Amino acid sequence: MLTLAGPAVAILFAAVFLGIWSYWKRLRYLLWLAAAFFLFSLAALSQILLIPHDFGLNAVVSCILYTVSVLVFADGILMRLGLRSNYFLNLSLGGVIVGGIAYFYYIDRSLHARIYILNFGLALLLLATALKTRRAARRPIDRVLFWTLFIFALQFFPRTIFTLGYVGSGRDLATLTQSPFWIWLNFSFIVFTVMVGLALSAAVVSDIVSTLHRKATTDPLTGLLNRRGFEEFAKHLVSRAAPHPLRMIVFDIDEFKSINDLYGHHGGDEVLVRLGSLISENIRVSDAAARLGGEEFAVLISNLDRNDVYALAERLRNEIAQTRFGSGRLRKRMVTASFGVAEVQRGENLQEALRRADEMLYAAKRAGRNRTIATWLSAGFAAQ
Repeated sequence: MLTLAGPAVAILFAAVFLGIWSYWKRLRYLLWLAAAFFLFSLAALSQILLIPHDFGLNAVVSCILYTVSVLVFADGILMRLGLRSNYFLNLSLGGVIVGGIAYFYYIDRSLHARIYILNFGLALLLLATALKTRRAARRPIDRVLFWTLFIFALQFFPRTIFTLGYVGSGRDLATLTQSPFWIWLNFSFIVFTVMVGLALSAAVVSDIVSTLHRKATTDPLTGLLNRRGFEEFAKHLVSRAAPHPLRMIVFDIDEFKSINDLYGHHGGDEVLVRLGSLISENIRVSDAAARLGGEEFAVLISNLDRNDVYALAERLRNEIAQTRFGSGRLRKRMVTASFGVAEVQRGENLQEALRRADEMLYAAKRAGRNRTIATWLSAGFAAQ
């Protein structure tokens, strides 16, 4: 029962992750995790049921399955955090593990050497993966997952060293599976499979909640924040910004209605999508950009002086005027935007700052469009 519990738990988690992925296909790493747990269960069953029946071939086949399961698991863990595996290092170490198992069975037969190679090799793969996730583990659940993986990887070393003397001769399956080494091996696998599986399940739930929140606060067309997300970000930034100044850039596309009328809503959407990319390319990670609605956009900026904020608005305005949007007839049209810039006063709420920036935007419209006007300047400057 103890021997079969390990693969049963692994299959259960594989089914759970596969089931979640069937509803949340954007979380692609779930496929890797499901495959890793399934391969681990196959490896354990291969050993337990002696499939294939040849003892040497069984050692090599189960080793391959264990190694591949850990490699796939490592790739899934890193994929979740947007990190890349070191495939050359991982595959090289995997090849050494499989090659070592084959060597110490068919050439220089040694059960102890095979146990050391498999356990220490898998431990190193897991340890390298855990350490690589440490810098990207910013949320509490990510840190919990890091420590779970780290401890899981480390336990391979003392468990193997302290129990190896009780492995017996290992000349037949019955002797091996009744040894203290095998009992502790399976017990530790059950405990840590459950721990890792539960930690990963909690991380998946956290990712789903984050995805739902991101959908609720993101404009689906441009990928920028929507008004709700912008207001949430602004509250967070205002609470942290003092004594650093906050400044607001608001702009909208000139004569956008005529673009929709002449080129259809598809043409208007092409302009908005490209504009979202232009904004993202020109602002800092610490700034917030949003599509407030229709063709109106806003950028909230912290810790940047007046001249630099004004220069950012001008850079965006010039880039928009120089960009050719869409295709066909639309590509021949020059698209421009008018900008208003305002400071967020101490104690002022977001709506008040937006209203004053809007006033500057409409002043730019009245002055002839395609220009930037800031609250601290008496007049805007026309495009060159």
